Amino acid sequence: MAESLEELGRIGADAAGGVTRLAWTPELFAAYDWAAARMRALGLDVETDPAGNLIGRWQAGSGSAVLAGSHLDTVPSGGRFDGALGVVAAIHAVEALRREGFEPSRPLWIAAFMDEEGARFGAALFGSRAFAGEDVTPLGDRADAAGTTLRAAMAAAGHDLDRVSEARRIDEVGAYLELHVEQGPVLESEGVDVGAVTAIVGLRGYRVRLRGQANHAGTTPMRLRRDAFAGAARVALALREEARRRDGVTANVGRISVEPGGANVVPGLADFTVDVRAATAGGIGELERLVEETVDKVAAEEGLEAEVEQTFALEPLELDEGLVGTVEAAAAAEGATVRRMPSGAGHDAMVIGRDVPAAMLFVPSRGGVSHSPGEYSYPAQVELGTRVLAGSLRRALGPDLVGR
Repeated sequence: MAESLEELGRIGADAAGGVTRLAWTPELFAAYDWAAARMRALGLDVETDPAGNLIGRWQAGSGSAVLAGSHLDTVPSGGRFDGALGVVAAIHAVEALRREGFEPSRPLWIAAFMDEEGARFGAALFGSRAFAGEDVTPLGDRADAAGTTLRAAMAAAGHDLDRVSEARRIDEVGAYLELHVEQGPVLESEGVDVGAVTAIVGLRGYRVRLRGQANHAGTTPMRLRRDAFAGAARVALALREEARRRDGVTANVGRISVEPGGANVVPGLADFTVDVRAATAGGIGELERLVEETVDKVAAEEGLEAEVEQTFALEPLELDEGLVGTVEAAAAAEGATVRRMPSGAGHDAMVIGRDVPAAMLFVPSRGGVSHSPGEYSYPAQVELGTRVLAGSLRRALGPDLVGR
């Protein structure tokens, strides 16, 4: 496992020590080639579907397939484990099942879903959404920092956005399992081997634009300024304080730009993102109101014009109790300690799990660090997580599949 992750981590490696494999780029497809070669070596049928998902199929038995996997794309200068671990572990789990002569009663598929992160086009979970049958063609006009649209990037990679609906295969799947690094500090701090994920938070993403008046920074009195950046700062701090008052809620401003951008110019425009998350539908509804009210209040007090665009919305998801129990049983069989816990990050499981029974398992993240070159899980933790995944698949591939 450690060797495989090291090999894969060299693809898209950057000078900062991180990995950059954005959606629809040559680096991502090079990672696909790496994974596809290993799946073919195990006798799997491999293809890249019209949505850019890499799918390997062990066509055994009959009935609906058990699907395992994650994603191979990264955030800019991201870590070597986020997403990649789930794909690599699924490959090694199949290798282990093959080696022991296991005969599944139904098909086993491995997936590396396209653009889980959404780092390039703001089209997160693109591949799993298409796989589940969602119409993702309206995302085609979204552009990256260089002005390239999603539609154009797909065309450059030999894919046609208008054919993405052909990627729908959810009706052929009976269950989904995903191994992932925790991306948080809980398991490490408590000395627990494996997290059995019970739920995935809901989230809302926004693009906010505040418009004031650009003016000379030295001649414009403070009381007469319409400073767009000051308004953005107030919004960010207000949302932070509101999130701190609530359990299981987060708020983040992760990207901001101001215009005109001169050191001695009062900013006339602030364009920034807002990400808010909560574990319950009620909590998400409250956060939606909170974002709108906070922006409106600050804009009125600062004399700014405000525009709020919701760019992303996903509801919270309770994972399948039967499959969560399967993960716990597999962990116990390996002598691993296990803790039930929610996920504060979004995953492909929150898309697939709306249609079929789904479960996730976490392994510890050193220091809770993720989306960073410092992201790391120890080889022993990774190997144990892979054994638990293989045990979960062994159970799920038996005659009595949870769910259907």
